[in-house]
Amino acid sequence: MKPYGEVLKNVDREEIANLTLDLVEIPSPTGRELEAAKFYAKFLEESGLEVQLDYIEEDRPNVIARIPGKGEGPNLMLGGHIDTIPIEKCVSPKIEGGRVYGRGACDMKGSLAAMAEAAKAIVKSGIKLKGDLFIVGWVDHEAPIGRGAGPKAIARKISQGELKVDAAVITEGPMDSVQVAQGGMAVFTVSVAGPPQSIHTTLVPLRSNPILWTAELIKEIQEMDEELNRREWHPLIPQRPSLQLGIVRGGDFFNRLPTAVEVVGTVRWDPDEDFQSVKRRFEERVKRLEHRIWHEYDRTVNISVDMVLVRDSCEVPRNEEVVKALLKAVETITGKKLDVSGSRAVGDLSIIYKEGGIPAVCYGPTTRTDKTAHSDMESVSIENLETISKIYSTLALSFCGVKG
Repeated sequence: MKPYGEVLKNVDREEIANLTLDLVEIPSPTGRELEAAKFYAKFLEESGLEVQLDYIEEDRPNVIARIPGKGEGPNLMLGGHIDTIPIEKCVSPKIEGGRVYGRGACDMKGSLAAMAEAAKAIVKSGIKLKGDLFIVGWVDHEAPIGRGAGPKAIARKISQGELKVDAAVITEGPMDSVQVAQGGMAVFTVSVAGPPQSIHTTLVPLRSNPILWTAELIKEIQEMDEELNRREWHPLIPQRPSLQLGIVRGGDFFNRLPTAVEVVGTVRWDPDEDFQSVKRRFEERVKRLEHRIWHEYDRTVNISVDMVLVRDSCEVPRNEEVVKALLKAVETITGKKLDVSGSRAVGDLSIIYKEGGIPAVCYGPTTRTDKTAHSDMESVSIENLETISKIYSTLALSFCGVKG
Protein backbone atom coordinates (compact mmCIF):
# COMPACT_ATOMS: atom_id res chain seq x y z
CA MET A 1 0.00 0.00 0.00
CA LYS A 2 3.02 2.32 0.26
CA PRO A 3 2.85 3.63 -3.35
CA TYR A 4 -0.84 4.39 -2.89
CA GLY A 5 -0.20 6.36 0.28
CA GLU A 6 2.58 8.34 -1.36
CA VAL A 7 0.25 9.39 -4.15
CA LEU A 8 -2.89 9.98 -2.09
CA LYS A 9 -1.17 12.42 0.25
CA ASN A 10 -0.35 14.53 -2.80
CA VAL A 11 -3.98 14.89 -3.90
CA ASP A 12 -4.67 18.49 -2.91
CA ARG A 13 -8.34 19.27 -2.29
CA GLU A 14 -7.83 23.04 -2.42
CA GLU A 15 -5.95 22.81 -5.71
CA ILE A 16 -8.75 20.73 -7.25
CA ALA A 17 -11.28 23.37 -6.18
CA ASN A 18 -9.17 26.24 -7.50
CA LEU A 19 -8.45 24.50 -10.80
CA THR A 20 -12.17 23.79 -11.24
CA LEU A 21 -12.94 27.44 -10.59
CA ASP A 22 -10.21 28.57 -13.00
CA LEU A 23 -11.66 26.36 -15.73
CA VAL A 24 -15.22 27.51 -15.01
CA GLU A 25 -14.12 31.14 -15.27
CA ILE A 26 -13.01 30.48 -18.85
CA PRO A 27 -16.16 30.22 -20.99
CA SER A 28 -15.97 27.24 -23.34
CA PRO A 29 -19.37 26.71 -25.00
CA THR A 30 -19.26 24.19 -27.81
CA GLY A 31 -17.32 25.66 -30.72
CA ARG A 32 -15.30 28.07 -28.56
CA GLU A 33 -13.10 25.75 -26.50
CA LEU A 34 -9.65 27.10 -27.43
CA GLU A 35 -8.84 29.24 -24.37
CA ALA A 36 -9.97 26.58 -21.88
CA ALA A 37 -8.10 23.86 -23.79
CA LYS A 38 -4.87 25.88 -23.76
CA PHE A 39 -5.23 26.64 -20.05
CA TYR A 40 -5.82 22.97 -19.25
CA ALA A 41 -2.87 21.91 -21.39
CA LYS A 42 -0.61 24.41 -19.62
CA PHE A 43 -1.63 23.10 -16.19
CA LEU A 44 -0.90 19.52 -17.22
CA GLU A 45 2.44 20.46 -18.73
CA GLU A 46 3.46 22.37 -15.59
CA SER A 47 2.43 19.28 -13.60
CA GLY A 48 5.06 17.24 -15.40
CA LEU A 49 3.08 15.53 -18.16
CA GLU A 50 3.92 15.35 -21.85
CA VAL A 51 1.24 17.43 -23.59
CA GLN A 52 0.05 18.06 -27.12
CA LEU A 53 -2.82 20.03 -28.61
CA ASP A 54 -4.50 18.02 -31.37
CA TYR A 55 -6.67 20.30 -33.51
CA ILE A 56 -9.81 18.73 -34.95
CA GLU A 57 -10.39 22.01 -36.77
CA GLU A 58 -9.08 25.57 -36.52
CA ASP A 59 -9.10 26.88 -32.90
CA ARG A 60 -10.63 23.63 -31.59
CA PRO A 61 -8.00 21.34 -30.07
CA ASN A 62 -8.27 18.17 -28.06
CA VAL A 63 -5.78 18.06 -25.18
CA ILE A 64 -3.74 14.85 -24.99
CA ALA A 65 -1.36 14.50 -22.04
CA ARG A 66 0.67 11.51 -20.94
CA ILE A 67 2.68 10.15 -18.06
CA PRO A 68 4.94 7.70 -19.93
CA GLY A 69 5.26 4.27 -18.41
CA LYS A 70 8.07 1.78 -18.80
CA GLY A 71 6.31 -0.16 -21.52
CA GLU A 72 5.70 -3.09 -19.21
CA GLY A 73 2.00 -2.68 -18.40
CA PRO A 74 -1.37 -1.74 -19.92
CA ASN A 75 -2.13 1.88 -20.82
CA LEU A 76 -5.07 3.74 -19.28
CA MET A 77 -6.90 6.86 -20.45
CA LEU A 78 -8.86 9.23 -18.22
CA GLY A 79 -10.91 11.53 -20.42
CA GLY A 80 -13.79 13.95 -20.70
CA HIS A 81 -15.13 16.96 -22.57
CA ILE A 82 -13.93 20.55 -22.26
CA ASP A 83 -16.97 22.22 -23.86
CA THR A 84 -20.13 23.26 -22.04
CA ILE A 85 -23.63 24.36 -22.96
CA PRO A 86 -24.06 28.17 -23.28
CA ILE A 87 -23.68 30.13 -20.03
CA GLU A 88 -27.05 31.90 -20.34
CA LYS A 89 -28.33 32.79 -16.84
CA CYS A 90 -26.05 30.42 -14.91
CA VAL A 91 -24.76 31.52 -11.52
CA SER A 92 -21.42 33.37 -11.62
CA PRO A 93 -18.29 31.31 -10.87
CA LYS A 94 -17.52 31.06 -7.16
CA ILE A 95 -16.52 28.73 -4.35
CA GLU A 96 -19.07 28.63 -1.56
CA GLY A 97 -20.29 26.10 0.99
CA GLY A 98 -17.94 23.35 -0.14
CA ARG A 99 -18.98 23.62 -3.77
CA VAL A 100 -17.72 25.22 -6.96
CA TYR A 101 -20.42 27.10 -8.87
CA GLY A 102 -20.69 28.17 -12.50
CA ARG A 103 -21.36 26.83 -15.98
CA GLY A 104 -19.45 23.62 -16.49
CA ALA A 105 -18.61 23.06 -12.81
CA CYS A 106 -20.55 19.81 -12.73
CA ASP A 107 -20.54 19.08 -16.46
CA MET A 108 -17.62 18.54 -16.45
CA LYS A 109 -14.77 20.84 -15.52
CA GLY A 110 -14.66 19.53 -11.96
CA SER A 111 -13.91 16.09 -13.37
CA LEU A 112 -11.18 17.52 -15.62
CA ALA A 113 -9.61 19.06 -12.51
CA ALA A 114 -9.91 15.81 -10.55
CA MET A 115 -8.18 13.69 -13.17
CA ALA A 116 -5.47 16.34 -13.70
CA GLU A 117 -4.80 16.38 -9.96
CA ALA A 118 -4.65 12.58 -9.88
CA ALA A 119 -1.96 12.64 -12.58
CA LYS A 120 -0.06 15.44 -10.86
CA ALA A 121 -0.07 13.50 -7.59
CA ILE A 122 1.49 10.50 -9.34
CA VAL A 123 4.20 12.63 -10.94
CA LYS A 124 4.91 14.44 -7.68
CA SER A 125 5.30 11.14 -5.81
CA GLY A 126 8.13 10.07 -8.10
CA ILE A 127 6.48 6.69 -8.64
CA LYS A 128 7.04 5.16 -12.07
CA LEU A 129 4.17 3.41 -13.81
CA LYS A 130 4.62 0.30 -15.92
CA GLY A 131 2.00 1.44 -18.45
CA ASP A 132 1.19 4.89 -19.81
CA LEU A 133 -1.42 7.10 -18.17
CA PHE A 134 -3.22 9.46 -20.56
CA ILE A 135 -5.19 12.52 -19.47
CA VAL A 136 -7.40 13.66 -22.35
CA GLY A 137 -9.81 16.56 -22.74
CA TRP A 138 -11.90 16.71 -25.91
CA VAL A 139 -14.13 19.25 -27.62
CA ASP A 140 -17.48 19.10 -29.45
CA HIS A 141 -19.47 17.06 -26.97
CA GLU A 142 -22.57 19.10 -26.14
CA ALA A 143 -25.55 18.65 -28.48
CA PRO A 144 -27.06 20.03 -30.61
CA ILE A 145 -23.98 21.89 -31.87
CA GLY A 146 -21.59 19.18 -30.76
CA ARG A 147 -21.76 15.95 -32.75
CA GLY A 148 -18.90 14.16 -31.01
CA ALA A 149 -16.11 15.22 -33.38
CA GLY A 150 -13.67 15.55 -30.46
CA PRO A 151 -14.14 12.11 -28.88
CA LYS A 152 -14.42 10.58 -32.35
CA ALA A 153 -10.98 11.97 -33.21
CA ILE A 154 -9.61 10.38 -30.02
CA ALA A 155 -11.36 7.08 -30.80
CA ARG A 156 -9.94 7.11 -34.31
CA LYS A 157 -6.40 7.61 -33.00
CA ILE A 158 -6.93 4.69 -30.61
CA SER A 159 -8.36 2.34 -33.25
CA GLN A 160 -5.56 3.18 -35.67
CA GLY A 161 -2.89 2.59 -33.04
CA GLU A 162 -1.71 6.19 -33.05
CA LEU A 163 -2.81 6.55 -29.44
CA LYS A 164 -1.94 3.34 -27.64
CA VAL A 165 -4.65 2.93 -25.03
CA ASP A 166 -5.93 -0.35 -23.60
CA ALA A 167 -8.89 0.92 -21.55
CA ALA A 168 -10.57 4.20 -20.64
CA VAL A 169 -12.55 5.90 -17.91
CA ILE A 170 -14.78 8.78 -19.00
CA THR A 171 -14.79 10.92 -15.90
CA GLU A 172 -18.41 11.99 -15.75
CA GLY A 173 -21.40 10.13 -14.49
CA PRO A 174 -22.53 8.58 -11.23
CA MET A 175 -20.39 8.27 -8.14
CA ASP A 176 -22.43 5.48 -6.59
CA SER A 177 -22.01 3.00 -9.45
CA VAL A 178 -19.79 2.30 -12.44
CA GLN A 179 -21.62 2.99 -15.68
CA VAL A 180 -21.08 0.33 -18.35
CA ALA A 181 -24.25 0.74 -20.45
CA GLN A 182 -25.59 3.67 -22.41
CA GLY A 183 -28.80 4.10 -24.31
CA GLY A 184 -28.75 5.54 -27.82
CA MET A 185 -30.31 8.82 -28.91
CA ALA A 186 -31.12 10.46 -32.24
CA VAL A 187 -33.00 13.56 -33.34
CA PHE A 188 -35.62 13.11 -36.05
CA THR A 189 -37.17 15.73 -38.30
CA VAL A 190 -40.25 14.67 -40.24
CA SER A 191 -41.53 16.93 -43.00
CA VAL A 192 -45.19 16.47 -43.95
CA ALA A 193 -45.61 18.20 -47.33
CA GLY A 194 -48.61 18.83 -49.58
CA PRO A 195 -49.19 21.05 -52.62
CA PRO A 196 -46.15 23.14 -53.65
CA GLN A 197 -48.04 26.45 -53.31
CA SER A 198 -50.25 27.87 -50.57
CA ILE A 199 -53.86 28.61 -51.44
CA HIS A 200 -56.89 29.88 -49.57
CA THR A 201 -58.28 27.20 -47.24
CA THR A 202 -61.83 27.65 -48.67
CA LEU A 203 -60.58 26.08 -51.89
CA VAL A 204 -59.73 22.68 -50.39
CA PRO A 205 -61.31 20.30 -47.88
CA LEU A 206 -59.77 19.85 -44.46
CA ARG A 207 -58.63 16.34 -45.37
CA SER A 208 -56.16 17.96 -47.84
CA ASN A 209 -54.47 19.98 -45.11
CA PRO A 210 -50.91 18.92 -44.07
CA ILE A 211 -51.71 19.95 -40.51
CA LEU A 212 -54.38 17.24 -40.34
CA TRP A 213 -51.93 14.70 -41.78
CA THR A 214 -49.42 15.78 -39.13
CA ALA A 215 -51.97 14.93 -36.46
CA GLU A 216 -51.97 11.39 -37.85
CA LEU A 217 -48.17 11.39 -37.73
CA ILE A 218 -48.18 12.44 -34.07
CA LYS A 219 -50.67 9.66 -33.27
CA GLU A 220 -48.36 7.18 -35.02
CA ILE A 221 -45.38 8.40 -32.98
CA GLN A 222 -47.45 8.04 -29.82
CA GLU A 223 -48.28 4.44 -30.77
CA MET A 224 -44.58 3.68 -31.37
CA ASP A 225 -43.79 5.10 -27.95
CA GLU A 226 -46.52 3.00 -26.34
CA GLU A 227 -45.05 -0.11 -27.96
CA LEU A 228 -41.67 0.74 -26.42
CA ASN A 229 -43.38 1.24 -23.08
CA ARG A 230 -44.70 -2.31 -23.20
CA ARG A 231 -41.20 -3.76 -23.56
CA GLU A 232 -39.15 -4.90 -20.59
CA TRP A 233 -36.72 -2.25 -19.40
CA HIS A 234 -33.01 -2.81 -19.74
CA PRO A 235 -31.81 -4.19 -16.36
CA LEU A 236 -29.07 -1.53 -15.98
CA ILE A 237 -30.87 1.57 -17.29
CA PRO A 238 -33.46 3.13 -14.95
CA GLN A 239 -35.46 4.83 -17.72
CA ARG A 240 -37.30 3.22 -20.60
CA PRO A 241 -36.59 3.66 -24.32
CA SER A 242 -38.90 6.29 -25.76
CA LEU A 243 -39.95 8.69 -28.47
CA GLN A 244 -40.62 12.31 -27.61
CA LEU A 245 -41.79 15.45 -29.42
CA GLY A 246 -40.05 18.79 -29.16
CA ILE A 247 -41.12 21.07 -32.03
CA VAL A 248 -44.11 21.27 -34.36
CA ARG A 249 -44.06 24.11 -36.88
CA GLY A 250 -45.93 24.97 -40.07
CA GLY A 251 -48.27 27.44 -41.69
CA ASP A 252 -47.94 31.20 -42.08
CA PHE A 253 -51.52 32.54 -41.97
CA PHE A 254 -54.82 31.46 -40.44
CA ASN A 255 -56.60 30.83 -43.74
CA ARG A 256 -53.75 29.75 -46.03
CA LEU A 257 -53.11 26.08 -46.68
CA PRO A 258 -49.62 25.19 -45.38
CA THR A 259 -47.30 23.64 -47.95
CA ALA A 260 -45.53 21.65 -45.22
CA VAL A 261 -45.45 20.98 -41.49
CA GLU A 262 -42.31 19.90 -39.64
CA VAL A 263 -42.14 17.74 -36.54
CA VAL A 264 -38.88 17.47 -34.55
CA GLY A 265 -38.32 15.04 -31.72
CA THR A 266 -36.04 12.46 -30.19
CA VAL A 267 -35.85 8.69 -30.12
CA ARG A 268 -33.94 6.72 -27.47
CA TRP A 269 -33.13 3.02 -27.58
CA ASP A 270 -31.46 0.24 -25.61
CA PRO A 271 -28.05 -1.41 -26.10
CA ASP A 272 -29.69 -4.38 -27.86
CA GLU A 273 -30.29 -2.13 -30.89
CA ASP A 274 -28.21 0.29 -32.91
CA PHE A 275 -28.87 3.53 -34.78
CA GLN A 276 -29.32 1.97 -38.21
CA SER A 277 -31.96 -0.52 -37.06
CA VAL A 278 -33.85 2.19 -35.12
CA LYS A 279 -33.73 4.55 -38.11
CA ARG A 280 -34.89 1.86 -40.51
CA ARG A 281 -37.86 0.89 -38.30
CA PHE A 282 -38.92 4.52 -37.85
CA GLU A 283 -38.71 5.22 -41.60
CA GLU A 284 -40.76 2.11 -42.40
CA ARG A 285 -43.53 3.18 -40.02
CA VAL A 286 -43.62 6.68 -41.49
CA LYS A 287 -43.69 5.29 -45.05
CA ARG A 288 -46.69 3.09 -44.18
CA LEU A 289 -48.42 6.14 -42.70
CA GLU A 290 -47.74 8.09 -45.90
CA HIS A 291 -49.38 5.32 -47.94
CA ARG A 292 -52.42 5.36 -45.67
CA ILE A 293 -52.82 9.14 -45.93
CA TRP A 294 -52.40 8.86 -49.72
CA HIS A 295 -55.35 6.43 -49.85
CA GLU A 296 -57.59 7.93 -47.15
CA TYR A 297 -56.94 11.68 -47.34
CA ASP A 298 -55.10 13.18 -50.31
CA ARG A 299 -52.70 12.01 -53.00
CA THR A 300 -50.47 15.07 -52.83
CA VAL A 301 -48.99 13.95 -49.51
CA ASN A 302 -45.22 13.53 -49.27
CA ILE A 303 -43.58 12.64 -45.95
CA SER A 304 -39.80 12.62 -45.56
CA VAL A 305 -37.61 11.68 -42.59
CA ASP A 306 -34.23 13.02 -41.58
CA MET A 307 -32.71 11.32 -38.52
CA VAL A 308 -29.38 12.41 -37.06
CA LEU A 309 -27.45 10.27 -34.59
CA VAL A 310 -26.45 12.00 -31.36
CA ARG A 311 -24.93 8.93 -29.67
CA ASP A 312 -25.35 5.23 -30.28
CA SER A 313 -26.05 2.70 -27.55
CA CYS A 314 -23.55 0.27 -26.04
CA GLU A 315 -22.95 -2.12 -23.17
CA VAL A 316 -19.46 -2.98 -21.93
CA PRO A 317 -19.07 -6.46 -20.36
CA ARG A 318 -18.81 -6.16 -16.59
CA ASN A 319 -15.94 -8.64 -16.50
CA GLU A 320 -13.57 -6.29 -18.34
CA GLU A 321 -10.42 -5.63 -16.34
CA VAL A 322 -10.99 -1.85 -16.19
CA VAL A 323 -14.45 -2.42 -14.67
CA LYS A 324 -13.08 -4.71 -11.98
CA ALA A 325 -10.10 -2.43 -11.31
CA LEU A 326 -12.29 0.65 -10.95
CA LEU A 327 -14.72 -1.10 -8.59
CA LYS A 328 -11.70 -2.17 -6.51
CA ALA A 329 -10.26 1.37 -6.52
CA VAL A 330 -13.58 2.76 -5.27
CA GLU A 331 -13.65 0.21 -2.47
CA THR A 332 -10.03 1.03 -1.55
CA ILE A 333 -10.78 4.75 -1.17
CA THR A 334 -14.37 4.76 0.13
CA GLY A 335 -14.81 1.31 1.66
CA LYS A 336 -17.95 0.85 -0.46
CA LYS A 337 -18.71 -2.08 -2.75
CA LEU A 338 -20.42 -0.67 -5.83
CA ASP A 339 -22.15 -2.33 -8.75
CA VAL A 340 -22.43 -1.47 -12.43
CA SER A 341 -25.22 0.62 -13.96
CA GLY A 342 -26.45 2.20 -17.19
CA SER A 343 -27.75 5.59 -18.25
CA ARG A 344 -30.15 7.09 -20.74
CA ALA A 345 -28.16 10.36 -20.79
CA VAL A 346 -26.07 11.33 -23.81
CA GLY A 347 -22.43 10.51 -23.19
CA ASP A 348 -19.29 9.55 -25.07
CA LEU A 349 -19.07 5.95 -23.81
CA SER A 350 -20.28 4.41 -27.06
CA ILE A 351 -17.78 6.42 -29.12
CA ILE A 352 -14.75 5.36 -27.10
CA TYR A 353 -15.96 1.76 -26.75
CA LYS A 354 -17.38 1.10 -30.23
CA GLU A 355 -15.28 3.38 -32.42
CA GLY A 356 -12.12 3.25 -30.31
CA GLY A 357 -12.41 -0.50 -29.88
CA ILE A 358 -11.35 -0.53 -26.22
CA PRO A 359 -13.28 -1.28 -23.00
CA ALA A 360 -14.49 1.90 -21.34
CA VAL A 361 -16.62 2.97 -18.38
CA CYS A 362 -18.04 6.19 -16.96
CA TYR A 363 -17.37 7.27 -13.41
CA GLY A 364 -17.67 10.83 -12.08
CA PRO A 365 -18.57 13.03 -9.11
CA THR A 366 -22.38 13.21 -9.34
CA THR A 367 -24.93 11.59 -7.05
CA ARG A 368 -28.60 10.70 -7.46
CA THR A 369 -29.64 13.87 -5.63
CA ASP A 370 -27.18 16.11 -7.50
CA LYS A 371 -29.08 17.40 -10.52
CA THR A 372 -27.35 20.72 -11.21
CA ALA A 373 -25.82 19.93 -14.62
CA HIS A 374 -27.17 22.35 -17.29
CA SER A 375 -29.10 24.23 -14.59
CA ASP A 376 -28.85 27.92 -13.67
CA MET A 377 -27.32 26.88 -10.32
CA GLU A 378 -24.77 24.43 -11.72
CA SER A 379 -22.26 23.34 -9.09
CA VAL A 380 -20.13 20.43 -7.94
CA SER A 381 -19.09 19.13 -4.53
CA ILE A 382 -15.40 19.72 -3.75
CA GLU A 383 -15.42 16.73 -1.40
CA ASN A 384 -16.67 14.51 -4.22
CA LEU A 385 -13.98 15.82 -6.55
CA GLU A 386 -11.28 15.02 -4.01
CA THR A 387 -12.68 11.52 -3.57
CA ILE A 388 -12.82 10.71 -7.27
CA SER A 389 -9.35 12.17 -7.80
CA LYS A 390 -8.01 9.71 -5.24
CA ILE A 391 -9.97 6.93 -6.93
CA TYR A 392 -8.50 7.84 -10.34
CA SER A 393 -4.95 7.86 -9.00
CA THR A 394 -5.50 4.54 -7.22
CA LEU A 395 -6.95 3.06 -10.41
CA ALA A 396 -3.97 4.28 -12.46
CA LEU A 397 -1.53 2.64 -10.07
CA SER A 398 -3.36 -0.68 -10.03
CA PHE A 399 -4.28 -0.84 -13.72
CA CYS A 400 -1.04 0.45 -15.24
CA GLY A 401 1.13 -1.17 -12.55
CA VAL A 402 3.96 0.31 -10.51
CA LYS A 403 7.61 -0.17 -11.46
CA GLY A 404 9.70 -1.62 -8.66
